[in-house]
Amino acid sequence: MTDGWREARRAWDRLAGRPRTGEAALDALTDVGAVRRMLDRAELDAVRHARCARRSWAEIATRLGISRQSAWERWRDVDEESAGPAIARFGPDSDPFPQIVTVPDVCGMSWPVAEHRLEEEQLLARTFDPHVPFLGPEAADFQVVHQDPVAGDRLPAGSSVLLSLHRPPGSAGDRAPLPVEPPPHARRGAVDETTGLSVP
Repeated sequence: MTDGWREARRAWDRLAGRPRTGEAALDALTDVGAVRRMLDRAELDAVRHARCARRSWAEIATRLGISRQSAWERWRDVDEESAGPAIARFGPDSDPFPQIVTVPDVCGMSWPVAEHRLEEEQLLARTFDPHVPFLGPEAADFQVVHQDPVAGDRLPAGSSVLLSLHRPPGSAGDRAPLPVEPPPHARRGAVDETTGLSVP
């Protein structure tokens, strides 16, 4: 146990048994500050190790009882810190930690343009819809309407970004989602309109 932790432990013990009136109240505040500083250091150290172990901001935030955005805003520099020392320790040609990149905003772009933009940032475009990989040139007709993670999040290079796509405006100006096959259990009892037979 380091001297800092020993002092924080003593401060904690004093807080447990000290009255909170007069001069003792001010002394209690001094001890609260000592405990808080050690907890902040422990928290930062734990976040640093969690990110080096490639744990997501969402996982870290859940454990701390805060939002993912709050966690990222508070400790986003940790990702940059972990990349720098790694290069210094292992040399510029090695990659012991993945490079951390920022997710670009691809909402409103067509599928091919969004895919290319993500590739520029060393990220992989994926879609919620299973039909897109088989569309070929038709994919240019579909636009990104949602992305996860959102723009501004930071991820290890090579991570996937999930995109939700919709058809461009039709004759009525409405966007129609890509067709999604219903799950087998949802089709049971349905009637095939072509043959008139029940779907097993």
